[in-house]
Amino acid sequence: MSARFLDDEARAAFKAAIESIENTTAIEVVVAVRQRSSSYLHANVIVGVVVAFGALATMLYSSYEFGIFSILIDPLVVGLVAGALVGLLPDVKRILTPASRRHAHVLRAARATFVERGIHHTRDRSGLLVYIAWLEQQVVLVADSRLDRALPADAVAAGGAALTVAMRSGGAAVARALEQLLSPLASAMPRRADDLNELPDAIDSDHVRSSK
Repeated sequence: MSARFLDDEARAAFKAAIESIENTTAIEVVVAVRQRSSSYLHANVIVGVVVAFGALATMLYSSYEFGIFSILIDPLVVGLVAGALVGLLPDVKRILTPASRRHAHVLRAARATFVERGIHHTRDRSGLLVYIAWLEQQVVLVADSRLDRALPADAVAAGGAALTVAMRSGGAAVARALEQLLSPLASAMPRRADDLNELPDAIDSDHVRSSK
């Protein structure tokens, strides 16, 4: 994951967005950032097989005479190395995976994170997960049952789409787009006098920041 996505500016912007929403609404916001929502091993296999066959064809049709052992082993080794290197190339995995499949993985992982983080345990069922998938370049919002019923039918999907577009400009842009959802969220579940901060506000990220 690019370290710039969750740089100091982005973290400060997310902190401000979460505080703005939670100070104005009865909603509990949790932001989760994941480097990927699935392994997409099919991309490793595709690249490995293509490279292996390419290496084999090169050796068979080359003017240089390769030994039988090299013809049998070298393409396999080259293919395995190429397949392994795909793990370092998120763009390749994204290109080799249909958009519908990527979205299905992101949605499944977001729902799992919603449960794992206990966002469904809020008193008023007012939790909102902002799930950011870096490899897939997608943002999905998962709203708890009461909040989901209080929002317009397409609000959750539209909000996720807006945040997905903002990903192109970095983490701070996503945070600002999140804060722009304040008005519809406040209309759906305005803050009450006895509201409590029930969930941690810190960003839940599997990206380890490099030391300076």
